[in-house]
Amino acid sequence: MAKDVTTYTIKEALAARVDDHVEIAVEAEDGTKLKLKAKPDQLDALVGDLEAILDADDGDAA
Repeated sequence: MAKDVTTYTIKEALAARVDDHVEIAVEAEDGTKLKLKAKPDQLDALVGDLEAILDADDGDAA
């Protein structure tokens, strides 16, 4: 990752469809609040990545 990236630990996250995109509201443990906007195809790619990560973790536990 780039040096100018800040890492936050999620306290809460919510998602909602708004018109032609999805908005994800995130609150970090330090109180920082972010709103992310994404197109459905971007979220499909993200979900695929997350599923692969979680499936790999499940395989490690076996």
